[in-house]
Amino acid sequence: MAMTDTRPDDVAHDHHESRPSLASFDAALGSGDHKTTGRLWIGAGALMLAAALVVSLVAAIEHVDLGSLSMFDQEGQFVQIWSMGRILLLLGGLVPILIGIATFVVPLQVGASSLAFPRGAATAFWCWLVSTSLLIISYILNGGPAGGRTDYVVLWTLALGAMVLSVLWAMVCIATTIVGARAPGMDLDQVPVSAWSFFVFSLLGLFILPVVLGQLVLVYLDVKYGFLFDRSSRLSLLGIGDSLTLAPTLYWVGIPTLGIAIEAIAVHTGRPVRFHRSVMVALGGLGILSFGVDLLSYSSRGVAPVFDNGVLVVGLIVAALPVLAALALAGESLKTGSFRVRTPLVAGLLGGLVLLLAVVASILGTVWPIVTFIEDVFDTNVTLDSSFDLTATAFHEGIRALVMGAGVLGVIAGVHHWGHKIWGRSLDDRLGLLTTLTAAGGAIVWGIGGVVNGFLGEPALPIISNDVQDGVEALNGVMAAGAGLLAAAAVLLLLNIARTAFGGGSSNEPWQGVTLEWATASPPIAGNFATAPRVTSATPILDMVSNEVATTVSVDEEASEGVSA
Repeated sequence: MAMTDTRPDDVAHDHHESRPSLASFDAALGSGDHKTTGRLWIGAGALMLAAALVVSLVAAIEHVDLGSLSMFDQEGQFVQIWSMGRILLLLGGLVPILIGIATFVVPLQVGASSLAFPRGAATAFWCWLVSTSLLIISYILNGGPAGGRTDYVVLWTLALGAMVLSVLWAMVCIATTIVGARAPGMDLDQVPVSAWSFFVFSLLGLFILPVVLGQLVLVYLDVKYGFLFDRSSRLSLLGIGDSLTLAPTLYWVGIPTLGIAIEAIAVHTGRPVRFHRSVMVALGGLGILSFGVDLLSYSSRGVAPVFDNGVLVVGLIVAALPVLAALALAGESLKTGSFRVRTPLVAGLLGGLVLLLAVVASILGTVWPIVTFIEDVFDTNVTLDSSFDLTATAFHEGIRALVMGAGVLGVIAGVHHWGHKIWGRSLDDRLGLLTTLTAAGGAIVWGIGGVVNGFLGEPALPIISNDVQDGVEALNGVMAAGAGLLAAAAVLLLLNIARTAFGGGSSNEPWQGVTLEWATASPPIAGNFATAPRVTSATPILDMVSNEVATTVSVDEEASEGVSA
């Protein structure tokens, strides 16, 4: 059986449903169809995203008053809830939804009848769901960073490791589909921009996440054999999150955000991307520059990463260029096309701009290491305000909020853009626009508040202290307001998805693009396409229309010649 074959039971299942049957749990559990798997990833990820942001909001509210605890009995509990929000937001919410969109859309975009290793992709989802549930349970039972019960700290380690493995295998399936299951005639440089962004995202994940697995092996040994034996020593486990939640590695989740944004701009302006290969190069360049996990790894054993590595500093500075280039190249479509105020376009554009803001703001974190490097090399007496030493401050939390907010906007754009294709009905556009504006406002408020607080010396790690500068607690309140807005946006998105999945929304196809997913029904038929598509360019739908016109003209000319004869 070929790696993209669909089994007979999956084909029969698709013939019997015009849109997803959420009541048929046994069918979903046993299905290897990539469309069902994609819906499951999106639905469960949206639920976890909303939960993670609510948890992050609780931690942000507790952080407003630094002199005492209001909602928790111990500082360790505060650290645990903060850590849970941070991990679930990335590996429980954003990454799974992006995987779900890719699992559904990528086979359609490259003209494949199914996803590579479809049963394995479905297994990855169920393993992720079980391991995520166990991770939450481990936190509830006093495990995780600063956890007080050894057994549940071990459970936290194993559950997080299983989550990472599940995500890794899902990415293998996505990348393999793009490499080995493309339609006849489709070269790699003709792959749609969003599919290419998912390819870069998946490949980068295959390099980043094994480093995290290595860290978790060390954690397991440390906890299991008593090297980290109490709450205070287990604070070092927060370093696991640093590997994924600090720039430039954090830009990893921004790559598909950019791809979705550019795809939405092309479709909703009616102007396909003119500089297709250049955009692909920009996205690939961002992927290369985003690999900083080896420099931010847990090898420091809980010590905060110091941005004094030349490769890391250069990566942070140069990363702004591919983001700016990708948006500028897509701007040609905005300039020559017609701007339509639709959720995918507005959310995608705002997501790209918020990501650019994050990348540019993160350059401020390189000022201190650059100046200290100049001092060390040239033995000069350069003086610089120590507030530029942003190591382990809320500055990095601000950058994280901006990148995560950009990711949320990318997710909003993606599910609205392909919503009709995924569920057979469109998401509510007015609610989508409200969700978009709420998410953009929340990300900017949360992020800017954190960046400014970093210059005031506010630590990134939640602490209880009365020794703080003026304005820090006020900015913590601003950050809590931003977290609240982003949490509200996630809840609105979840409600919009649930309403559509259960049969709400319009059944009319709202728009059409020029890539292959628009050449099939919504939701797609079994096997995705009635006949295997052949591709000759990056805009196959336009090619099909041109061929139909040419055929019609030829037939008309032959008929005219026959009448004349």
